[in-house]
Amino acid sequence: EFGGGYKLQVLTVTPAAASDTVTLVLATDKIRTILYAHAHITAGLDAELTLLQTSFSGLVITIKQLKANGTTAADDWTSAAITLLVIGI
Repeated sequence: EFGGGYKLQVLTVTPAAASDTVTLVLATDKIRTILYAHAHITAGLDAELTLLQTSFSGLVITIKQLKANGTTAADDWTSAAITLLVIGI
């Protein structure tokens, strides 16, 4: 927890679809508003899983996985892992 009530969450996500969602819960995650969310690949980076796009609405974070061309949805998550960094209040 940072000064001013800011909170930091670091989560590990195992991708299972071309677009995965992570839902935070106020009672357990202690975040009521997401200010920033960033995901990066920590395992399984290859031509079939190269890029991530992260967006959020409310307490739901969506992580879209793409192939190396940047436009085709990823379809192979073998041995893949994603670290998700969330800052909220």
